[in-house]
Amino acid sequence: MSVRAVEGAAGCGKTHRLMAMLAETLAAHPLTAGQRVLALTFMHGARRRLSERLKGVAGLAGRVQCCTVDAFAWRIYRRWRGLAAALEIPVTPEGEFDAVCDAAGRLLEQAEVRSWTAMSFPIVLVDEGQDLRPQRLRMLVALSQATHALIAADEFQCLDQALRPNPLVTWLQNQVEPETLVQVRRTNTAGLLSAAAAIRGGQAPANGQGFRILPPGASVPLAATLLANAIAWRQGGDVAIITPALQGGFAQSVIARVAQGPCGQQENGPYSVHWEGTDRDETQLILGALQLPGVCTAAEACAALRALPPSGPARATISWVNNQIHAVGRAAFTRDEIEGVIARNVALRRQHGGGGSHLFNAMTVQQAKNREFEGVVVIWPYQVGGDVEHKRRLLYNAVTRAKRWCNVIVQGQNILGAAPFA
Repeated sequence: MSVRAVEGAAGCGKTHRLMAMLAETLAAHPLTAGQRVLALTFMHGARRRLSERLKGVAGLAGRVQCCTVDAFAWRIYRRWRGLAAALEIPVTPEGEFDAVCDAAGRLLEQAEVRSWTAMSFPIVLVDEGQDLRPQRLRMLVALSQATHALIAADEFQCLDQALRPNPLVTWLQNQVEPETLVQVRRTNTAGLLSAAAAIRGGQAPANGQGFRILPPGASVPLAATLLANAIAWRQGGDVAIITPALQGGFAQSVIARVAQGPCGQQENGPYSVHWEGTDRDETQLILGALQLPGVCTAAEACAALRALPPSGPARATISWVNNQIHAVGRAAFTRDEIEGVIARNVALRRQHGGGGSHLFNAMTVQQAKNREFEGVVVIWPYQVGGDVEHKRRLLYNAVTRAKRWCNVIVQGQNILGAAPFA
């Protein structure tokens, strides 16, 4: 079995090279009947984008399983639950992701589990590997002993401060010499390239072609004017508004003002900007409208769920309740288990469904990872936490999402006198 890895800065084509490595591996080790490639990543959005890239690999149609590491971990744990009990692995609920991954890693360290998995998935591909916590890395280390493992990672794009030094990078250093990509392919705009290189190298980014740090927009109306002007001057293409912090509500207020009406002397706008949410956001929105006591009858559960605003997760939860009633004769339910089913159905819908298409999207830096947009506006408020290194990584991940241009709006002048701007 083997491990191959590719590393490089943002926009260097790591995923593209990963697809080429997969094609090379398939040519050398063709899949047999019943075998598939296992493609893993951390976030659902990254999984959807990886799934699209896999469609371009010749001969792979219908022979790939693309999912998050957490989803695969639950599959292993559920399939080998009896062995987990024999190994005295604590019973772990589906939503405790780190614990489930750790349990799956321990199971995959057993020869019979590892061999059984490798029979179905002889090739394992991992994108954005720098985001793997030790529990998830444990799974990959075990799988690599029985499969051909292909991994793409960039340590500097990891935004989890707990992952320093990065566990995956440390492991790779002892396993293989990664192939390093140095040519940025996402953009050829000089100012963007210089700014990204400066931030990555610990230097102050400077204005240049395609990159501008705008005068501070301390007030919401001023920042909204700067944002509306940037959108108006975009010269076509999609725009992402990216912020490293939602605390304080500055970014939300600026975007709300842009949507209300024309801004500034140029009277640009209004512009409708779509805020991207998370599983937790959507789940909390549904649960906030759920009128249900701690313990309820089956009829009360169904009535409360039908009273919710119509949604896929609500309908799926009603179906689950009905199945419990008819299949096992359930007559009572707790609110906690109903909430758990709703959360699970939200995650499943977001995992298998794509997001809507919007010209202007707002998101956090974490949500923007592994994506690209024609233009990017970064809104940098006062409430950005973390050390100097973390702030550099946040700004780098935001700026490198841009293909053509990026404007940075800071909330105050004193921000420009400190890292990552100084």
